[in-house]
Amino acid sequence: MTPTATLDLEEPLEDANTVARNTGMIPRATIDAIVALRNAALDRCRFAHQKIAEAEDAIAAAQKAIMESAPEQVSTYTFGSRARNEFLASLEPPHVDNFMKDAREMIDTHVWSYIIHLTDMHSLMDRQEKDSMRKSLQSEPPEVTVDNVHATLSRFLADADTIWKRGLANTFAGLDRRFRSHNGWRFGSRIILDRVFDEYGCWSYRNTKEDFIIDAERAFFILSGQTPPPNWYGLVDKIRRERQYGQGPRQSTVTSMFFKINIYKNGNCHLWFTRDDLVKKANRILAEYYGEVLSDGDAHEPEDTFASKTSLARNFGHYPTPESVARRVVEAASIRSPRDGESPSLILEPSAGGGNIALLAAQHARVDCIEIQPHLADALRASGCYRNVWTADFLDRTPNPSYDYVLMNPPFDRDRDVDHVTHALEFLKPDGLLIAVMSAGTEFRETAKCRAFRDRMAKMKAQWKDLPIGAFSSVGTNVNTLLLKVYKDGRAQSRWW
Repeated sequence: MTPTATLDLEEPLEDANTVARNTGMIPRATIDAIVALRNAALDRCRFAHQKIAEAEDAIAAAQKAIMESAPEQVSTYTFGSRARNEFLASLEPPHVDNFMKDAREMIDTHVWSYIIHLTDMHSLMDRQEKDSMRKSLQSEPPEVTVDNVHATLSRFLADADTIWKRGLANTFAGLDRRFRSHNGWRFGSRIILDRVFDEYGCWSYRNTKEDFIIDAERAFFILSGQTPPPNWYGLVDKIRRERQYGQGPRQSTVTSMFFKINIYKNGNCHLWFTRDDLVKKANRILAEYYGEVLSDGDAHEPEDTFASKTSLARNFGHYPTPESVARRVVEAASIRSPRDGESPSLILEPSAGGGNIALLAAQHARVDCIEIQPHLADALRASGCYRNVWTADFLDRTPNPSYDYVLMNPPFDRDRDVDHVTHALEFLKPDGLLIAVMSAGTEFRETAKCRAFRDRMAKMKAQWKDLPIGAFSSVGTNVNTLLLKVYKDGRAQSRWW
């Protein structure tokens, strides 16, 4: 077997670079050529393994010839010869399947990296997508075939808008927990960055604010309809040049195409947006990314509104609880198993939906459900898993303080989650525990209702814990959420995380 000849791709790839960077795709002929080169490399590896195997056979024959080089052996004189033992050692090549698997993964990782840079796919990727691709290539890279390349590039082009929006959201969400709230996303003229510089007036490498500035500037390039220059570190470079080592803490101001940054002696910075049109565009994109829940939250409401919402949320505010979130809720409750002679705990899931939380809780205790949508309530009854299922609007139910736990994922647009949690507390026994999924904005929103709710939760020694970004993406909303954990009697809690 002889290795496949290599192909001359200089002309096709030179033309493809321009086409790929302008369209995000590679011409079919170029994909065929790339895959052909990849297959030729695999053929060479297979050929190399064959030669290793032939060498092993040749060594075995040489070993036999050595042993037969004299009619009789006198081991007294040759025993323990290191040179002899090494000469007779076998090459022991790996099995061909393992050898080719390693070769395939190494080659495909190299080729995918080339394709990503050839098409400028990395410019479409946000940090999350890049990390996912990096992990995939490091563990088990997908096979490079014509169909796989086309499918991957087509997916990126189809998802480019969503990936871009997610990247913009994640850039700012990682900055400050307040920016994960609905209202917080409505950033206006500036962002406050804390502890950006150390006591010597230099970049503090204990945080990632430098990375944030780089990501934000690249995002605003794209918002303005421009392609970020390769390896662009515009504002960061200006700051580095302006703030030399050894000059100590001091105030300074640095400007770039999209931002002005004021740096203070305490190491904090104010990042001002200089393009109001791009800020409005960014807010519009974020509203589209977060979807209907955010749109509902934008409705104007007077500051002094404390009353519960009487209108029903859009689609009844129903977003099924993902299994991972349901498990977090039940695990946070730490439901106690009954002791001898005790009855199992009694749990309520109001606005139960499909019962994703209730079903897990029913493995440990008796569960009652309340659900406003008749078809969902009927399905809960039909499951036979629950003590009671009522078809009703939870806010219309008269409280019955008989429950050990309330576990809930209420509708949370326009502060409805505050209404539901406040009402749910009245269903608990005096020592009962409530765990609720809530909008991340509940912890920061400045409506009168949210401020009063936070004050009450502080007095009850409640705990808040962020759920992962995108925890509800699988069920149709990218809104950010948290868990609230509070005992009705206001007892102190040990931290649960």
